[in-house]
Amino acid sequence: MSQRAFKTKEEFINKIKEYTQICKTKQELPNVAGFCVYCDINRDTFYAQEEYYSDTFKKANDILEDATINSKDINDTFKIFYMKNKFGYKDKQDIDANVTKDIKVALIDD
Repeated sequence: MSQRAFKTKEEFINKIKEYTQICKTKQELPNVAGFCVYCDINRDTFYAQEEYYSDTFKKANDILEDATINSKDINDTFKIFYMKNKFGYKDKQDIDANVTKDIKVALIDD
């Protein structure tokens, strides 16, 4: 079992906010690996925080996702690729299978 990396959920969220602000200043994409380096923890420890701070962990991921979506410094093509792979975004195409169209049929005598 990994240890609790933050004393309180407030500390956890504040660290995420600090990290995303630093990324914005440096024009870098915020991500879990970068956050782990910033906090001097490993990924296992980061993901273990969900056990201690479930809602806060989800909020932390939401903050990282929001920072990615709203970053003006990241190439849009890369952003789309990253959002699909990291956050489960998908292209969606709506298809209406209930199309009605009048068809006129004429019978011809030979």
